[in-house]
Amino acid sequence: MPVFINIARGCFVGFLLIFPFTAQASSSAGETVIERGSIDDDYYAAGGVVDIDASVAGDVIVAGGEIYIGHLVEGDVIAAGGTLKIRGEVRDDIRIAGGDINVDAVIADDLAAAGGSITLSPGTTVGGNAWLAGGEIHMAGTIHGNLKLAGGHIRLSGRVRGDVEIDGAEIEILEGAQIDGELDYKSPQPATADDGATVSGKITYEAADWGYADHGFGLFFSITLAVASILFYLFFPHYTVASVKRMGSDPWSSLGLGFIFTVATPMVAFMLMLIVLGLWVGLSLLALYCVALLSGFLIGCFFIADLGAKLLKLDIASRGRRLISVIAVIFLLGLIQLIPLLGGLILFLLLLFGLGAGLLQLRYVYRPVEAPS
Repeated sequence: MPVFINIARGCFVGFLLIFPFTAQASSSAGETVIERGSIDDDYYAAGGVVDIDASVAGDVIVAGGEIYIGHLVEGDVIAAGGTLKIRGEVRDDIRIAGGDINVDAVIADDLAAAGGSITLSPGTTVGGNAWLAGGEIHMAGTIHGNLKLAGGHIRLSGRVRGDVEIDGAEIEILEGAQIDGELDYKSPQPATADDGATVSGKITYEAADWGYADHGFGLFFSITLAVASILFYLFFPHYTVASVKRMGSDPWSSLGLGFIFTVATPMVAFMLMLIVLGLWVGLSLLALYCVALLSGFLIGCFFIADLGAKLLKLDIASRGRRLISVIAVIFLLGLIQLIPLLGGLILFLLLLFGLGAGLLQLRYVYRPVEAPS
C-alpha cells in the first residue's frame, strides 16, 4: 500500500473531526439534523446525528457520527459515519462505510458497504450485486445478483441467487443459508457449514492467509473519500472551482509549492513541538497539515474530473454532474493505486499539484483589498 494512502487515511479522519465545527453554516448540517415529510430533490447533510425519516425524490449523501435513513429514497444513498442504520426502500444503489452498519431495507440495485461490523437483516433484499467488507459480517438477507464478502468473521444465513465469493479469516454457513450459484472462498481453514445450508453450484476452497488491511480498506477508503469530496465541494464550491482553474493555468508553480509545503511543514511542526511553549502550536500545525493534504488531493480529483469531461466533451457544469464525475474519478484512482510503484507515484503527484493550486488560490482569497485612491 503506497505511503500516500496511509497519510490520506489519517487526513480523512482529521477532516471528519473538524467538520462539525464548519457545518454550522448549512441548514442541513449541525450537531443534530432531523428531516421528516418529503424532499423533492437530492439531499445532503452532515452532523453528529443525522436522522432522515423522509421520502426523498433524489439522492441522499450524508456524513456523521450516527446516521439513520428510513422511509423511501428514489436515488442513491452514499453515507459514511460511526453508526449507520438503513431502513425502508432505496430505489437505486447504496454505498456506505462506517463503524457499525445495520441494513434492513429493500434495495433495487447494488449494495457496497465497508465497516467494522455489518449486518443485513432477513428483511433486506438487494436487487443487484452486493460487496461487503468488514471485521464482522452477518448476511441474513436476499441477494438477487452475486455476493462478494471480505471480513474477519463472516456468517451467511440468507439467500444468494447468484455466485458467492468469500475472503475471510473465519467463515460460517449457517442453517437456512441458500446459494443458488457457486461458492468460491479463501480462508486459513475450511468453512463450517450447517446441515441445513444448501449450495447448488460448485464449491471451491483455497487455503490462504487473511489480512484485513489488504482486503477491506480499499472499498472503505474510496467511499469515505467520495463523501469527503462531496462535503468539500458543498461547503467550498467557489474555492474548489477556482483552485481547479489555478491548477490548470499554473501547473508548475502548483507542483513546486505543493512539494515545498509537503516537505517543510512537518519539519517546522516538529521543531516547534521540541519547544515547550511551541507544543500546541506544532500540534495545531500538524492538524492543519493533514487537512491541507486531503484538500489538495480532493482538488486534484476535481481537476481530473474536469479534464476528463473536456476530453469526452461532457457538460458537468451542474452541481450534481460535477459530483458524480469526481466520485467516478475517485473510484478509478482507487484502482490505479493498486499498480505497484506507478500507482502511488501518480497519486502523490496529483496530491502535490492539487495542494499547491489550493495554496495559490488562498493567496487570492485572503489578499488585502486596496483602499480606493
